[in-house]
Amino acid sequence: MLIANKNLPNYLTIFRLLIVIPYIILFSLIAYRINYPGSLVIDLKSIWSVNFIIFIIAMITDFFDGYLARKYKNVSIFGKLFDPIADKIMINTTLIFLAITNLTFAWVVVLFILRDIVVDGARNLMASKGVEVAASIWGKLKTVFQTLAIIILFAIAIPFYGNDLLINLNISMMAFVALINIPTFVALIMSYISGYLYLKPLFKYLKISKKSN
Repeated sequence: MLIANKNLPNYLTIFRLLIVIPYIILFSLIAYRINYPGSLVIDLKSIWSVNFIIFIIAMITDFFDGYLARKYKNVSIFGKLFDPIADKIMINTTLIFLAITNLTFAWVVVLFILRDIVVDGARNLMASKGVEVAASIWGKLKTVFQTLAIIILFAIAIPFYGNDLLINLNISMMAFVALINIPTFVALIMSYISGYLYLKPLFKYLKISKKSN
């Protein structure tokens, strides 16, 4: 049987962590070439396409490692810790480089990363107190819209950056970038709704703790 190896979900998580390395290297080449035209003799369209494939593979393995772990009741401590880390590294790395290439806004990326830092810190604090915070549908929707947004931006980047151009963020282009980032904005709203739901138990805990003292 395919799932004879109970560690398969963990192997998929490790695989996602490893493919981030070439992913970052390729994105670094893209950013350098776009900002310094003619500095590197590389086919930008091909590199964007390869990174798009890597991103899709990462998202597919993310779905399957979680699905297999739940279906076969094999949720491990390793998976609980490193699965969300692998997701955040892949998605936030992508958003950072999309901001560098002017396909999304830097302030949006900063808000996503700040939310992750605060929520992860709160979850770790609650876990240390023995309080488990369940995932909400808003968090899942955030991931879906983030993935959709990144796929759309990749689809625009592959043909556009094949021309070795950098989007100039004048007023008209800012309107265009805002339009193509509508799913990104939706994901940002959902990320803060889910973040609030994660923080709610912490607020209650701190309130009770304060009263008991």
